[in-house]
Amino acid sequence: MKTNIKLLLFFALLSQISLGQVQESWHNHENYKEEIIKTIKENLEVSYENNTFLKQLENKSSSHELRSPNFQFINGINIAWVNFGRDIGKEGNGTEYHPDLTTFSNIMDQVSNAGGDVIRWWYHTNGSTNPVFDSNDDFVAPNPTFFATDLIAILDLAASKGLKIQICLWSFDMLKGSQWNVNSSRNKKIITQEAYLQAYLNNALLPLVNTVGNHAGLYAWEIFNEPEGMTLQYASGWPDFTDRVTMTNIQWMINKTTAAIKTAQPTVKVTNGALGFVTSLDNTQYGYVNEYTDQKLIDAGGEANGTLDYYNLHYYNWAGTNGSPFHNDYSAMNLDKPTIIAEYYPIDTFGVTAANLGATLFQRGWDGSLVWSWTDKPWNEIEPVLSNLSSVLSINSFANLNELSLYPNPVKDRITINGITTNTTIEVYDIMGKSILSEIINPNHNTIDLSNLSKGFYVLHIKEESNTKGIKISKE
Repeated sequence: MKTNIKLLLFFALLSQISLGQVQESWHNHENYKEEIIKTIKENLEVSYENNTFLKQLENKSSSHELRSPNFQFINGINIAWVNFGRDIGKEGNGTEYHPDLTTFSNIMDQVSNAGGDVIRWWYHTNGSTNPVFDSNDDFVAPNPTFFATDLIAILDLAASKGLKIQICLWSFDMLKGSQWNVNSSRNKKIITQEAYLQAYLNNALLPLVNTVGNHAGLYAWEIFNEPEGMTLQYASGWPDFTDRVTMTNIQWMINKTTAAIKTAQPTVKVTNGALGFVTSLDNTQYGYVNEYTDQKLIDAGGEANGTLDYYNLHYYNWAGTNGSPFHNDYSAMNLDKPTIIAEYYPIDTFGVTAANLGATLFQRGWDGSLVWSWTDKPWNEIEPVLSNLSSVLSINSFANLNELSLYPNPVKDRITINGITTNTTIEVYDIMGKSILSEIINPNHNTIDLSNLSKGFYVLHIKEESNTKGIKISKE
């Protein structure tokens, strides 16, 4: 028997990719990070007869076994800015900067149409126009009213398109006095001195956090983008810094800022964007150290609730395969929190083709994919990553239940499919390719009962291929 389930071929191809261990020595990346075969083929048929691949899957141990059961895999991109440091801001001379909502809307439409759900966007960035400072150009002063208004406009726009925004507050650029209008010595005080940090929290951040609250367009607050870049310990060769801080300074600010956010809004998520494996996980063989554990942050800042809800880490080819989430399973990485791969280029990566990168992260048990970036890469290179991953997340609705081998739980035996706009046939096949369930769903009847299925490997197939974009699957 044959059927056209593209997902099966997708994982079959992945299983044949050579993951040769290529390790490059670590070095500093450039200042700004500089088609499975498109959709395989629209009507490709896969034979189930004598399919050794399916048998291998049945015996394969799950690489997702340590993934948080309450953490939904995300699929998206970095914008990360439309106007660097000036999406929302105000100069000392009174010049105001407001977001280009038309461009934001166009980007969001592209992400949504490709099946994405989260966008990472930079807010303060380098402090050139945001936050604002007092008349002595020293302490952070209260926000202009339009800062909150403009931010809410961006979040409203995202929510209207079914998207959420991860707001990254600061980047390592805040200590690059060589950049336009950056006062690095002033910014350094926020990272190193209590009074200056408290002025920032009270006058700039917390009013914003409380205004945003649990906005439908907010995914999370992110304290820093690659703060290790501001240290001599990890980035002594990075150019153009006019001030430096230590990892302890960074851990202190993350702890204090996270605690302030969570005290004000206890249910929002907080994270931090780390350089890569080198600063995100403990591995003595390669000298990797997790600088953002709960204990390290609490030791630095003393705030028990100043800990991250999940990790963000970045990957570029300087880290080779030993430092690659595309070549290493999450479950083997000694991590204690859900982990999103929040920056990577949509390029062929040591045997993994560009279009398959996001799907590979899912297969290896990581918790999300955010491609870098709208500013650096053309959309025709980014879009296949999101679309292929969306197909995996949508067509293989069971992927969130237990990786590839599916064992329906008699207690939790219902799946809900959201995003269906018309009558759509859902089919479930067993390991031999036999159709064992076929049901028509629609917006008013979008739940399927799996209670009669015994333990085994199953594939869910959405028959109307044109209806798969934007479909989201959840388990009851």
